[in-house]
Amino acid sequence: METVLSLITLENAAIVAIIVAGGFVRGYTGFGSGLVMAPLLTLFWGPVEAVATTVGLGVIASVQVLPGGVRRCDWRTMAPMSLAAVLFVPVGTFMLVSLDPEIVKNIIATIVLFLTAISLRGWTYKGPAGPIPAFLAGSVGSLVNGIAAIGGPANVMYLMSLPNSAERHRANIIVITSVIGWLVLLNMIVAGAVSQETVIKVALLFVPNMCGVWAGSKMFALLPGRVFRLIVLWMLVAVSVAILVT
Repeated sequence: METVLSLITLENAAIVAIIVAGGFVRGYTGFGSGLVMAPLLTLFWGPVEAVATTVGLGVIASVQVLPGGVRRCDWRTMAPMSLAAVLFVPVGTFMLVSLDPEIVKNIIATIVLFLTAISLRGWTYKGPAGPIPAFLAGSVGSLVNGIAAIGGPANVMYLMSLPNSAERHRANIIVITSVIGWLVLLNMIVAGAVSQETVIKVALLFVPNMCGVWAGSKMFALLPGRVFRLIVLWMLVAVSVAILVT
C-alpha cells in the first residue's frame, strides 16, 4: 500500500496528464502526439528517456490503424519517403544518444518552436511533387524524428499538398508515421537507449495514452478544429520558450 501511495505525486500526475494530452491530440488530429509529449517530458526526464517513451507509446498506438493504412496508401509516395526514413532515422538517433542532454533539449524546443510558428502562419507546401520531393520531405521528417520524435509536421505538410482524397491522406500519414516510429525505436534499442525502466514506463502509461486517443476522437465532433489547433500551438510555443530560457 505504501509503495502505491508513493507513486501518487504531483510530478507523476503531471506526467500522466502529458501522456493523456498527447493521446488526445493524436486522437483529434491523427498525428502530433510527439510534438506535445516529447518537449513536455524533457521537463521531468532526460531527452533520451522522453523520446524513447514517446516513440514506444506511438508505436503501440499505430498497430491498430497500420493495416488499413497499408491497404489505402499511395506507395509511389510512401516508397521514397520510407527509403529516406531508413537512411536518416539512424543519423537523428545517433545525434540523440551522443549529444549533451541539455543541447538535445534545446534542439527539441527550437524545432517545436519553428514548426509551431510555421503552423500558426498557415504556411503550406506548394512546390513540386514526385519521388524526389517525397524523399526530401521524408529525409527532414526522419532526421527530426530520430533526434526528437517530433518530425510528423514535416511529412504531413508535404503529404497534405498532394491531390489525394481525405482517406488517402490519412492512410499516407499513418504509414509514414508508423514506419519512422518503428525505425526510431529499433535504432534506439540497437544503441542501448531503451532501458528496462523505459519499457516499464511505456507499459504503465499505455492505458492513459489510449484513453486520451479515445477522448480526442470523440471531441473531434464537438470542438471546432481551428480553436483546438490554436490552443495546442500556443501552448507549445509557451513550453518551447520556457525550455530555452531555463
